[in-house]
Amino acid sequence: MAELLIKNSSVGFIKAIIFDKDGTLSNSEEYLLELAKFRVDYAVAKFKKLNINNFKIFLLRKLLNSVYGIKNHTLSANACLAIASKEQNIISTATIFTLFGLDWSKSLSISQTIFEEVDIYISNHQDNIQKKRTLISGALELLLALKNNGVSIALMTNDTQAGIEEFINSNKLEGLFDYLWSAENKPSKPNPKAVIELCKRMKINPSECALISDADTDLKMAKKADIAIIIGFTGGWKNPPSLTEKQFIIKKLNELNIQINT
Repeated sequence: MAELLIKNSSVGFIKAIIFDKDGTLSNSEEYLLELAKFRVDYAVAKFKKLNINNFKIFLLRKLLNSVYGIKNHTLSANACLAIASKEQNIISTATIFTLFGLDWSKSLSISQTIFEEVDIYISNHQDNIQKKRTLISGALELLLALKNNGVSIALMTNDTQAGIEEFINSNKLEGLFDYLWSAENKPSKPNPKAVIELCKRMKINPSECALISDADTDLKMAKKADIAIIIGFTGGWKNPPSLTEKQFIIKKLNELNIQINT
């Protein structure tokens, strides 16, 4: 087992570490903010076609901004767009639509259509949109140090498998992750059974593993799954997330180190 250090102080021994992606390894705020704004704009355009009055259009934009976490040209690290899966965000969006008199079936259908249309737009305008999610400072060095010292590395995210592959390929991380767990794996996070199942696949006990994330939902999930070392990370956002479920907290990834005792 390898000794995990935070600011050169030992916090325990591990065989594996589970990383969240967006906001932990990936600088995702710019992209997610763009994504949120496009979804709001497309929703407003749809509702204007339904002859909704201007006050309700204003209210719709305000409610969607709030639920996605858009405020003062930044995105909240604690809001659903930053934390939840695409499917969960579709449900959140559809719920807002029901407040304007639409039944659930129509609300869900419009929400799904908006998300699909925005995805197509982004796919067709990659040169104009911040789609590439670059690595957070210190991420590559940490991943390499773990890999070189025999620590298994898992990536657990609410992104799709395609999103994970894009992140890995665009940042040249091929071969670094031993295990991947996307929103398409069941159960998905933040269900603690997702962590337990992932640990089974890694052939380790949760007590032999660490988890690092910028979201309280992940940290709480890790607690319930009996992960040994639970680390909150706040350095991936302009406005740092509020984390209450962590055992340890770091602002920079280079505060984490690995040491092999011989």
